[in-house]
Parts: sequence; C-alpha cells; structure tokens
Amino acid sequence: MHDLDSALEVIRARDDTAAKHAHALWQVMRATAAHPTKVTKYEVQQMVWGTLPLAARRPDGAEAFDDLHDTCEAFAELLDLLGHRDYACLCRDETTHAILDAARDDDRYRGLVERAWRSSGVYPPDPPTLTWSDHAGDVEQALRAAAGRMLEEAIDAGTLRADATDDPERVELVLRLLMSPDTSGEDTWFGKLLDERLDSWILGRGSQTRREVLVRLRPEVRRPPEAAGYDLPALETLLDACRGKGARLTERGYLPTALVAELAAVMPTCRETPASGRGESAWPPIRLLRELATDFGLVERAGPRLLLTDRGDTVVDDPDALLMAVGETIVATDRPAMAVIQEVALGALLLEDRMAPDRIFAKIAHVFAEDSWTDPAGLPLGEAHAREAGSRFLRTLRTLDALDADWNARRVGLTDAGTSIARWALRTQVLFPAPTLP
Repeated sequence: MHDLDSALEVIRARDDTAAKHAHALWQVMRATAAHPTKVTKYEVQQMVWGTLPLAARRPDGAEAFDDLHDTCEAFAELLDLLGHRDYACLCRDETTHAILDAARDDDRYRGLVERAWRSSGVYPPDPPTLTWSDHAGDVEQALRAAAGRMLEEAIDAGTLRADATDDPERVELVLRLLMSPDTSGEDTWFGKLLDERLDSWILGRGSQTRREVLVRLRPEVRRPPEAAGYDLPALETLLDACRGKGARLTERGYLPTALVAELAAVMPTCRETPASGRGESAWPPIRLLRELATDFGLVERAGPRLLLTDRGDTVVDDPDALLMAVGETIVATDRPAMAVIQEVALGALLLEDRMAPDRIFAKIAHVFAEDSWTDPAGLPLGEAHAREAGSRFLRTLRTLDALDADWNARRVGLTDAGTSIARWALRTQVLFPAPTLP
C-alpha cells in the first residue's frame, strides 16, 4: 500500500494530467472530511456523484475536465493505491458512470443521483428540523459528511441495516449529531448550521431592499416561535367540518350552505364584502379560504366530499401546529420570484405594527428594480406588478385572519396569529429550502 506521494508518483509515471486530477479531487474531498484520517464511503460518493459532475457544469468545466470518466478513473486508481479498494470499485461501477454521463442533463442527473444515494445506505435522511441543502456551506457539508460516516460505522457495527429500511433509527442518529455541542461548547451544531443558513439566506440574493428587511429580522427568525395557542377561526371551522366522513359538497361541488354561513360569520373579510347569495360562489373570501386549505395540503376533495388529509388530521386539534403548517406552506417555494415578494411583505409587516400597504408595494417594486426582474415578454416589472402581487398576498393573509386592516387609516398589521405564521414562514425558507441545481 502506498502513501499519498508515492501513489501520485505511480499515476504520474503513466499520465501527469491524471495525477494532477486525482490529487485535486483528493484535496477537495479531504478539505471537508468528517474524520482527520479515515476516508468514508459518503465522501467518495459525494466526490464522484456530486462535486465532480457539478464542476463539469460550470462554464470552465469542459476545459478543466476533458473527460469525466478519465478523471474519475484517475481518482479510483489513487484510492486503489492507497488501499481503499472498495471505494475504487465504487468509482468504477455502472452507477457512477451513468451519473457522469448525465452530468449536463438536469432531470436525468438528479434522478440518477437521488436513486444512487438512497440505495447506498449512507445517505443522511432529513430530520424533522430541516432538509439538507443542495448548496451547503462549510458547516453543513461537514455535518452531512459526519452523519454519513456515522451511518457507515453503524452499518459496519451491525446496528443499522445496509438497505436503509430503518429510517427512524437513522433520523435519530442525525438528530443526535445536530443537537450535540459544537467545538466551543456554547452552541449546538444545529445552531451553527442555522447561523450559516441565515447568512446565506439574507445575503444570497442581490436586492439591497430585501437584505435590509431580513437582516433586521435575523434574531427573530433564528428563534423558533413560541407556542401561544393563537387561533385561525375560519380555517379551524373549515377543517372541523371536514372531519371523519368530511363535508358533503353540493351537486356543483360547492361547500354546503350551512357551512358557508358559519364561515361568513367568523371571517372579517366576509363582513367587509357583503354577498348577494348564500352559497360559496357568492363569497369570494370563502372560495379563497377553501383554495388555501387545499394548497396547504390540509383538505382534499374525494368525490362529493371535502376531507381532511393526513396532515390536516394532525393539526385540526392543535392551534400551534396549524399555525406552523400554514407558515411552512404559505410562501411559494416552487416560484422563486413570488417567494421573494412574500418574504419582503412578511418581513416588512413583522418590523412594524401598522403600515400602509403602499409602503409594502414600494418595497416590492424596489426589489423588482434591484434584481432586474422582467415579465415573460422581457419588460421590466414595475409598480403595477408590485401592487398586484402584493395585494394578492395581503388578501391571502386577510382571508386567514392573519392580517388586521384599519381601512379608515389605510393601514394593515399582522394579528398575533399572523405574526406566528410570518415567523414560521421565514424560518421555513431558511431550514427547508426548495431543491435546486446550480
């Protein structure tokens, strides 16, 4: 077995470029190693399934790595010479070559990588407190690598199954790691990761207006909202009606008139916009409430009935869990532009007890300008777009009774429930980022 220098000399005698590539990959892998001397399966997989193919996607990637398979083979040769034969075989197997072939095909690459990691046995599962990010910082990379090493060691020791069918035990292992003290002993590793995520979230986009809003909220977002039992009366009424066999819909698929009347009585927006009929179709706020409950994953239609989903059943009797569930889903994470609008609106409302909607719209317009956003035709988004998008989101908050409106003074502010939702929403943006590829 060789040491690093002699192993590189063996490769260099055959191909100087191969030796340089193998050495570069080794150095990158060891820079974020979870163990000072031990090489782990997780780190090797991260290198050949993640770091190497993603590096090839960069503008200069084609020049740096003329042939990904040759580069991977050089790395495999280095591992073999260093005595890591199993890991060398991993670099040479069909799965790795298929991933490298798909490096520049987003959908195919993502699918292959996800399946490969899931079947590897050392894929750290997402704990309830966060999802692992595609764009991890140094702390998160080290923690994920450490979790991978712990999984590998547990499999070797026989305390975990190699087929990864023991997910609860794996989640518990990850949670123990995250909640353990960091090297300073003054915080947990979860706290360190959260700080890193907050830095990235606040500073990671171009708009100065957005940064100015969010940086002032950092302490509030870092601290989880306290359980306070604030209510969302209309949403709770709707969910309560969907228990068991659910709410029986009319022939045209609308909510029953008795439920509509009950909802109209507790919704401020219904009192502000009198209807001309008794049915759901006559009450736009009630239609929106039903749409929101569906979008939040709390109710679903099954034939002639509106039923609670499993998630809805979990939160129907727990006001704090309901606030958390709404906060976790109210921001459109699948639509990045809308998500930024909603972040700015929620942030502005958290910073002031009352403010004129026009001031919120102005902040959104500034974000549009600073980030050079355009519509599908390529035209700049301006004040009209900001007002439209902002008004729609404020209407959502008002429908949920998360926003209090003083129409005489033309000012709005979050209710207690709305404050909790806003804090959960922003915290969710940090801890549960939408998956992306660079």
